[in-house]
Amino acid sequence: MLSDSTQKTARQAVLDANVLTKGHFVFADGSHADIKLEMDNLWSSPKNLDIVLDLLANAEGLPPADVVLGVPTGGQLLAQELVRSGRVKAPIAMLERIPGGKKQDFRFVSKEDEQLVMQANSIVIYEDVVTTLSSIAGVVKLLKPLKQDIHSLAIWRRGEVKSKYHQGIKDHYLVEEILPQYVASVCKNTKCRNK
Repeated sequence: MLSDSTQKTARQAVLDANVLTKGHFVFADGSHADIKLEMDNLWSSPKNLDIVLDLLANAEGLPPADVVLGVPTGGQLLAQELVRSGRVKAPIAMLERIPGGKKQDFRFVSKEDEQLVMQANSIVIYEDVVTTLSSIAGVVKLLKPLKQDIHSLAIWRRGEVKSKYHQGIKDHYLVEEILPQYVASVCKNTKCRNK
């Protein structure tokens, strides 16, 4: 777990970037919420983005990475910027979602990306928001968890990590704060079609 100071600084930077949005949202796992973290807004706030990137780059408890990955698209944008800015001194391997697949189905963009990752001993996977850890688990399926030291680092954990996704990985978060969500059957939104 990261220090209280790191968590407070990260939380404030995210909130100052107007990332917390209100409305009616249905997430990939089918749960509903009245608030969500719209991390794309962080990119419109350079000062707060820099704070978050510095915290990601200097997070305690992560080994030096031989290669970094990012969960498409938010985590991958973070990983790309961390490497581009020189905050992280490791190569990045690119992933993409498999067209027509589930949200957690990924593949390497090129054979070179796959070879880079398969030769690595230590891997860090970046993500913006984690609810259940399912997207990161989708990336881990492409790796060798019994032979590689795999860590993930996300800006915010907003839900309860499911144990079935917590295999072969050590997960880390700048902020761990559960945001309320509920099942479709109790949704009070009159426009909701998921009842």
